[in-house]
Amino acid sequence: MKKHVLTLLMLSVVGLSLILSASARSQDLKKEGRYYVANIDKKFNVDSGGNLILEKVVGDVVVTTWDQKVVHIAETIKMDVYTEAEAKAVLNDLDTKYRQSGNSVIVGSAGSHRSYMQSNFQIKVPRNFNVDVGTSGGDVSVSELKGNVKIATSGGDIKVVQVDGKLDAKTSGGDISVHKTSQNVVVKTSGGDIELIDILGEVDAKTSGGDIEITNNKARVSAKTSGGTIKLSNIRAEVDAYTSGGDIIVNSSKGRLNVSTSGGDIKLYDIYDTVDARTSGGDVIAKNVNNGIRAKTSGGDIDLKKVNGFIEAATAGGDVVAEMTLTDFSKDHHVSMKSSGGDVKLFIPEKLPATIDATIKLSGFSWRNYDIYSDFPLKIEKDDKERDRRTGNILRASGDINGGGDLIQLSTSNGNIEIKKLK
Repeated sequence: MKKHVLTLLMLSVVGLSLILSASARSQDLKKEGRYYVANIDKKFNVDSGGNLILEKVVGDVVVTTWDQKVVHIAETIKMDVYTEAEAKAVLNDLDTKYRQSGNSVIVGSAGSHRSYMQSNFQIKVPRNFNVDVGTSGGDVSVSELKGNVKIATSGGDIKVVQVDGKLDAKTSGGDISVHKTSQNVVVKTSGGDIELIDILGEVDAKTSGGDIEITNNKARVSAKTSGGTIKLSNIRAEVDAYTSGGDIIVNSSKGRLNVSTSGGDIKLYDIYDTVDARTSGGDVIAKNVNNGIRAKTSGGDIDLKKVNGFIEAATAGGDVVAEMTLTDFSKDHHVSMKSSGGDVKLFIPEKLPATIDATIKLSGFSWRNYDIYSDFPLKIEKDDKERDRRTGNILRASGDINGGGDLIQLSTSNGNIEIKKLK
């Protein structure tokens, strides 16, 4: 008999608790225009090093940290329903969306997505915590966290500030901004810009429709965009950058640099390692290259200043100008400069040991006179065995300077070649 009484008493307490909980939610419910709005407040006791997981929620999410071993979630929910009774039913159902499993707090589930609901989450977690946010329709912000962060949103921006952990962030329709992280960063957006500042780990950044800007990175960088400009500043490691529809600009890079664009210019300044630069539709400009450079364009000019190493430059439709400032002649200082329709001009140190081979192909259709001009003594020959207008003539200059050395090979069609002493 006593067991039955105790059981009934416990059931009454549970029932009263549920009624009070529903009553509290009902009191918080209010009407704003066509929407019903309510606030939900949840707290979970956790230890450091745990996990916050948001699964397929709808709305904006802001995650900050504090010194308490508590996960505090304040959710403001907006419901596009017809009646107050429907709104209350939604709130009663939302209790199942919040749960705790060990040291993990989980919000949402595969069935939690409803098109008539939108939420705004303000969440506090311990400083040493991991965060995994998945939202179908909002912005996500995470700051001042020591832990790994994973973010996926289908329709908003992502902002991450001061995270001591790995970052994996993806959005289908917004911008990504990351400031001050200590480990590897993987970011991807299908419709926005990417900005990364003060990243200590490796970077893998991709966007299909925006610009990429990376500043003060300490490890390897891979940046790719199909529709924008890439700007890199103060990079201290290897770089691979590619864009199909914009310019690439690099200011200060201390690792191997590999850059390519199909539709823009390449501008490089203060580069301390080897450069590979390719563009199909623009100019290549470089200044202060402390090692060798390879530059190629199908539709523009090449202008290389203060190159302290070898030079390989080729264009199908413009001029090529290069300036070698090498002082250690034991380094590789070979030169290959080619143009199919422009002038070629090379400045080299007066005492550089080299073997020079310069060639101009003179088309029979050209009405201008082209020549090879050199500040160094060279043997100049004109091959005029073929004089018809289809093949034209060849003008060649060759010889060793300062005893001979690495090959300097210059060639153009219907353009001038100049070999100047560096002053």
